Amino acid sequence: MKSSCFGAVVVVVLPLAGCFDLDSFVWNPRHCSAPSDELCAEKNVCTPCGEPLPFEKVGIPVEKVTRHPIALEDGETNDSWFVASAGGALSDVTIVFSHGNFGGLEHYLNRVGLLFETGANIYAVDYRGFGQSSTTAEPTEAQFLSDTSRARAGLPAILQEHGVSSSAVVLMGYSAGALSAVEMGVTDSSCAMVLEAPWPSVQAFADDSTFIGVPGSFVTTGAWDNITKMRSYTKPYLHLHGTEDQTVRIELGEELFDGAGSSEKELVRVDGADHGNFLGKEGDIPDVPAVLGAEAYAQKLATFVGGLACD
Repeated sequence: MKSSCFGAVVVVVLPLAGCFDLDSFVWNPRHCSAPSDELCAEKNVCTPCGEPLPFEKVGIPVEKVTRHPIALEDGETNDSWFVASAGGALSDVTIVFSHGNFGGLEHYLNRVGLLFETGANIYAVDYRGFGQSSTTAEPTEAQFLSDTSRARAGLPAILQEHGVSSSAVVLMGYSAGALSAVEMGVTDSSCAMVLEAPWPSVQAFADDSTFIGVPGSFVTTGAWDNITKMRSYTKPYLHLHGTEDQTVRIELGEELFDGAGSSEKELVRVDGADHGNFLGKEGDIPDVPAVLGAEAYAQKLATFVGGLACD
């Protein structure tokens, strides 16, 4: 086990009686059908339905990008985009990117741009109720896990279409996107995982709140439990976490990391980094990539991915 350092409290407010549904805390979607408002320009969360996402704004040539809708079990569709490698040593590697819980993929294109700098291919998936999905309804845990399986199952055909090897697949989940990445990691043959400020579990959040010991079932209809799943994860694992994260405190990240079954894992503590998605606007909270710097962030990922033996 390695640990390196680059030199939230989440408070759940519960009613006095009855059941409070924390699923609205798990997901904070923005659908393409939502009317435009100030938030759209401020947070990059409002690409209208049917329009391409502005990948060129993060330095990704439009000719590198292909949209691949995901057919879901109940007839709905989710959005996904394949970004072909710019070339180099990682051109046969594909990073499956699962974004956070605020808004659709367009809000996280800055992070897709950072992944593009590694030289790998990127398969970026969106969620039910987010972005250009066919439904505005938020997913239940069962739907989300089923949708995740569908997204991963469709990747080999997409890779074949683009002439890419299907064996070298690395999963990456940011924040709540860890729910997707971890589910894929414990159920498929991907060769490694990267998590940044990952969601631990509802129970961990409940235990970490001012209401210590409140059962997770009291506040949510789903367990959303990565900690238990990661115990059975034995492949290479890179974990990045800000020391000043006020949403998923680093202590929760350390709990998930320490419990992971992998014997080849590394925890990178990034001094001064908080949660959030830094867009370079005044008042934005510096996240892990902002503190490390774009080049160092991309290089850290490229070094990890480039050192893997994915057969």
